[in-house]
Amino acid sequence: MSTPSWFVRWTIGWGLFISAPAAAAEPTAETELVRAFLSAPVAQSELDAVRADTLADGTGTSLLMSPTLDARREEARGPAGATTNAIGAAVTVDLGLSALGDTRAAHLRAMAGEYDAQAMALAAVCELRAEALDLWAANASGAVSESGHERFDELLATLALLAQAGEVSGYDLDRAGLASAAHAVSAAERRGEAQTLRAHVSAMVNTPVDDVVLLDSPALSSLDDALSQSANHPGLMALQQRRDADATATRAARWAQLPDLTLAGGPRWDAPPNGGIATPGYEIGGSVQIPWTDGSRAHARQTAASLAHTDAHLTRFTAQLQADVRGAHARASDLAQSEAATISPDAVWASAMDLYRSGELPLGELLQTAEAVEDASLATIAQERLQRRAHLDLSCATGYFSNSAVQSLIQETLQ
Repeated sequence: MSTPSWFVRWTIGWGLFISAPAAAAEPTAETELVRAFLSAPVAQSELDAVRADTLADGTGTSLLMSPTLDARREEARGPAGATTNAIGAAVTVDLGLSALGDTRAAHLRAMAGEYDAQAMALAAVCELRAEALDLWAANASGAVSESGHERFDELLATLALLAQAGEVSGYDLDRAGLASAAHAVSAAERRGEAQTLRAHVSAMVNTPVDDVVLLDSPALSSLDDALSQSANHPGLMALQQRRDADATATRAARWAQLPDLTLAGGPRWDAPPNGGIATPGYEIGGSVQIPWTDGSRAHARQTAASLAHTDAHLTRFTAQLQADVRGAHARASDLAQSEAATISPDAVWASAMDLYRSGELPLGELLQTAEAVEDASLATIAQERLQRRAHLDLSCATGYFSNSAVQSLIQETLQ
């Protein structure tokens, strides 16, 4: 079988294209990435929306209903013919003082809004750091694929020389070329994943990001400490404040079922018949609402239903938070005990090439070794990513980053 020189040239050229590294920018430190993100338009616009909600929720109702001002003229017909001009004002008082409860509920909702802002910033930073970790892993995996293709380049160059010398068959060269072409596709796929992540992270922080220098993983705290810390999670604190607000609003709605009292009064001028001089006087009065209809009762039931929904949401969120803490802690603990590979992939590949050149290793096993060497390197990166992701998920579930720089950046943004 003749040597397929065109196939060899195409495969080697494609391999050189794949393995040639592009000019890379300096990697961005993870702390600087968080700083840029928190000041970027995406995060700032979301914070502005939360602050607007907080301002709206924290606006209570007036303690007194709006007063009314009226002017009145009476002109009698008939023998008496008296006229009366009056100016009066009236104000309605809620005997249940439900406005006090509504104002207290609004204050609690404003406090919940402050925790909502903290929870939003926490969730946003968690999402960003997770994507930064994925970007780091994608870049590292892409570098492994490039090294793997360099091994295929070496193999193809060696086979081409051996084929020209008649020491290997064209079949071996074809088989290696097919394996190299398939590997080029997987390498291109990894490059595409990295490019997608670069574009997304760059858009979030509003600045170009090529690679990331990750922060050191924090020391793993005990499970009890993590569960205790999660009790201060801002999302949980926000729900607790909102639950208290709904309970206060429910009591205020019950008080609102009491009747309203309206007080009215003002000066008046009464003129005798036939246009005589008007005599000043005054008039006062009052009225009490008769609660025959059930309008306020419907509002009370709506607030009670809102309280029930908030209680259910709080119960579910608490259970989910504890489950997230336990799951992330278990993963971090398990991955910390896993053993890292101590065998050098490059050394294994060099030994395999020596064995192949000496005729002690068939080509099929050599190609399997190339795949195993690359898989081992990718597995090391995957293990590092999984371990870091477990620590990140634990921090996000507890609601606190042990890295003081990241935590300070969040607090500064919220001020």
